Formats: sequence, C-alpha cells, structure tokens
Amino acid sequence: MVVIMKPGTEQADIRKLVAKFETMNLKVGVTNGVGCTILGLVGDTVALDEDEIMLNEHVERVMRVQEPYKKANRKFHPEDTVVDVNGIKVGGGNFAVMAGPCSVESEEQIISIAKSVSAAGAGMLRGGAFKPRTSPYSFPGMGVPEAVAGGQGRDRYAHRH
Repeated sequence: MVVIMKPGTEQADIRKLVAKFETMNLKVGVTNGVGCTILGLVGDTVALDEDEIMLNEHVERVMRVQEPYKKANRKFHPEDTVVDVNGIKVGGGNFAVMAGPCSVESEEQIISIAKSVSAAGAGMLRGGAFKPRTSPYSFPGMGVPEAVAGGQGRDRYAHRH
C-alpha cells in the first residue's frame, strides 16, 4: 500500500503516522520527494481501511499496490540499489561478472575454477554449498567444507580493486 502525504506536511506529523503503521506490524519505507512524501507500507495491509487512512488531514491519497516485488519497486525507493561485495559494487550503473559451478564437488575443482574465473576477468566466484535434490541419492553438495573451499578459491584468485 502507498500513502501519499500532502505537500508541506511537517516531518513530525509524518513520524506520527509512521509510528501508527509500525504498531500494526507494518514496515514503512519513507520517500521524501520534491514537494511530497510517500509512505510505502510493507506487510499484511488487507485489514487496513483506505477510507480511514484518508481521514488523516495530512494524507492526500492512498493506493493499494497490486504489483509484485514491493521492496524493489521504485515507488518505495526511487534510488538505485548498490550492493558492495568485498569492494566490488553491483548495481547503480556498476557492472559485475560472477561465475562458478552450480555445485562445488571438491576443493581441487573450486580452486581450478577460481583460477579460470579470475583469468577470464570475472570479479566474483560463486558456487553452491548445499544442493537440495528430489532424490536422497543425488549429490547433496559438500556443505561447510564446500564453503571453506570456495573461500580459499576466492582468497587465492580474487581480483583486488
């Protein structure tokens, strides 16, 4: 659900409304735009009455959001998301290449792949440590030893930026 505040609404009044929504176990993303503030409500908003919210003198409009991926929706946060992975930035115009096996099957395998991935210019190494399968007889992944081996491959062949 999106609650659009009237232009010129004081921050104290916005904080009061945010606090009210938070007591209803909703997460509230606050976006301060040019001239107005938008509250993005994340959680179970089914029981919220739009008309009741509109009774607040500072609310201009209330909209139910039927779009998926509310946390990634530009209505809730218009700025780009940038994730920093050990100095490699992903998003916000930064391009990153990640490569590696679906499942790490041995330390030798991941070290060899890490060397190839690094030589090819990829900035990140990936590899699955736990592989849920439909058959109990399929390879389940190495688990913790795989994660340790992956870390060794990363440490040995990581690109330093």
